[in-house]
Amino acid sequence: MTHNDPEHELKPLFQKVEPSGTTLQDRIMSQIHKESAQKERFIIKHRVGVLLVVGLLLTASTGFAAMKYQSLFNDNGDVLLEEKPLTDDPVHQRSQEEQLRMERMNEIWMNEIWMNEIKPGEAALIYVVPNNPHHQFDIRSNPLRVENVEQLSHMVHVPGIPLSQELIGASRTYTFQKASVSMEYKQDVYELSDEKKEALVQELRLQAQTSGQDHALMPVPVTDQFWLSSMTYVSGQNEISLSIMNNKDNEPLIASYDEDLNTTSRKIKIHGQDVIARTYGGDVTELMWVYQEPKTKYAYHYTLGVREGVVPLEELIHIAETLIPASDR
Repeated sequence: MTHNDPEHELKPLFQKVEPSGTTLQDRIMSQIHKESAQKERFIIKHRVGVLLVVGLLLTASTGFAAMKYQSLFNDNGDVLLEEKPLTDDPVHQRSQEEQLRMERMNEIWMNEIWMNEIKPGEAALIYVVPNNPHHQFDIRSNPLRVENVEQLSHMVHVPGIPLSQELIGASRTYTFQKASVSMEYKQDVYELSDEKKEALVQELRLQAQTSGQDHALMPVPVTDQFWLSSMTYVSGQNEISLSIMNNKDNEPLIASYDEDLNTTSRKIKIHGQDVIARTYGGDVTELMWVYQEPKTKYAYHYTLGVREGVVPLEELIHIAETLIPASDR
């Protein structure tokens, strides 16, 4: 799986196997739509290559031992999230031909498909004919927009951790405004056998040839389970972003960063749990942590950051304290 870009919420490239950059919030979905013009900052790779862009705006912090990259573990010592430099991620060493294919795919998605053919909550497989000698395809989804927290609670469910209408900071309260939600696919086409993938590609190529277009589109059914949600909470001119990604796999996510962006990670403790505080260029920070549900062992990846306004790191930590359950460690 690979998640590609986020919107303004979580995806200038944010899809399942949709790989690519990350930030979580409206900044992600809004970027998902202008992904080709954005520079990937942070990518989370999940198995077959799901890239997820997640990068929130927070304020700089001091007083913690700074380290370039961090990892988060569960109680058994298994890695849940691992940070690495982007240069270590071969998925992003794209050839010029592949870049051209991706540019055309993004152009089609933004100008033709996303606006006209794929409704909110739906997903589709896209096959581009030009510059595609290896017959690759991509999956893109159109997230649902939700403005009612009760409705959102029925869609985004983390066992034992209910969603809240408000986020309580040390100095102010932030009220839920909106959210975007992407649902799980009923079948991960990236995990199909080579024979089934070949048959799928042949069907798409025939569709493109018959229609006289340079691309083909195939709907991808989704389930009632979410895989990514980005929420916005506001207080006056300040906006806080909270994203949750449901990683059902037991394999770790890899967060890849462009080293030119001068990012630094610090690991802090909140309720006995490790939390990553990441700073971009000295003045942008986000908090990241993972909650592993005891029964299912599903890992829920959280990112908390500032979208608008000035919010001190201490305020974010205070909010995180209301969201993170106490650890037994």
